Order: sequence, then structure tokens, then C-alpha cells
Amino acid sequence: MKRFLMLMLVIFAGCGESAEEANKRMEQETKKQVEQETLRRIQEKLKSSGTFTDADAEYLSQRYNQELYLISDLTSITDKQAEILSKVKSLRLDGLTSLTDKQAESLGKANGLYLEGLTSINDEQATSLSNVEILRLSGLQTITDKQVEILSNVKTLNLSGLTSLTDQQAQALSKVHWLELRGMESVTEPQAESLSKVKWLYIPTSCLELINQYKTP
Repeated sequence: MKRFLMLMLVIFAGCGESAEEANKRMEQETKKQVEQETLRRIQEKLKSSGTFTDADAEYLSQRYNQELYLISDLTSITDKQAEILSKVKSLRLDGLTSLTDKQAESLGKANGLYLEGLTSINDEQATSLSNVEILRLSGLQTITDKQVEILSNVKTLNLSGLTSLTDQQAQALSKVHWLELRGMESVTEPQAESLSKVKWLYIPTSCLELINQYKTP
């Protein structure tokens, strides 16, 4: 890398830049090279083991503090790493299949969470995750009435892994602003009436036909 940077310095100087400008440009190139190498190393470790270090989590949370969508190969996480990543505004952690209550509490500090790999959650985790504005849990195939009631506080919610709802769950979900239920196979009339109150609803057409009958003009 040192030889590459010296060559870049010569090129910059040959382009008529002052020594100060050339040094500044070289510093920028050095930083870019280090970041690319660090990211490559982290991604290689994720692909091979599904894990990364606390230092890696810290680096990523600072480098991508608004959106971190490139660690879907992460399959396990420590409580400390979850706390570190909670500094990121929007996180995609689709490789995780389970969370501890402490991890859910930490990740609930984010603004957006993509947890498509989770297959189940408990009430305490639902409470923590309900603090985010955008939540994708399309891996859940079953959910309790209490958990739905808790998650109904989320502004944008994806539960597309569910194939059916209870009437009570549909009533609770009527409060959600943006709701995705793409896996639903059918709805009852009481459910259709409740879901008709959702402003932005994404559900199979077979269900939407009945729901539309309850929408007010």
C-alpha cells in the first residue's frame, strides 16, 4: 500500500497540485484504502463464521451510523455487540434467528429494524422492539394476541410470515399506519372491517377484495 500511495503522491504533484494539496489528497486515499480493507476483512469473517468482533461492531456503527445493511451474514451476536449496534439508525440483521431479551432491549433503540430471520419472540422482546418506527418480522409464523397488541404501536410493521389472524389481532393491527401481511390466506368479515382502517395495507388480493368493501369513501 505504501508504494501505491507514493505513486499517487507523484501523480498528484505532476498534475500541478501543491505539496499541501497532494498530501491532503494522499491522506484521503490512505483513509479510503484502510476503510476498504477493513470492510473486506469484516465481510470475509462474516461469510466464514457468521460472527464479528466487538471492535468490528464499533467500527461499523461509526462508519454506517445512519444505515447498516451489509451484515446480513451475521448469524449470532453478543449482548455487548447489540448495544454497540443500537447506535445505528436503521439496521438489517436478517441472519439472526433468535435474540436474548437484553439484545432486543438494545436493538429497540434503533429507528428501523430488519429481523427477517427471527422465527419467534417473547412478550418482553416484543415490548422492546415496539419502540422502533419500522420493524420487519416476516419470519414469524405464529404470534400471540398480546404480542400483536404490543407491536401495534409500531408505525411501519411487516408480519408477512403470518397466514392467519384472530379477530382480536386484526383489531389491534388496525392502528398500524403501514402494515404488510403478504402471507395471509383469508380474512373473516370482522377482520376485514378492522384491517380496512389501515392507511397503507399490503395483503394478497384475495383478502383485499373483502377488506375494500368496508373502506369508507
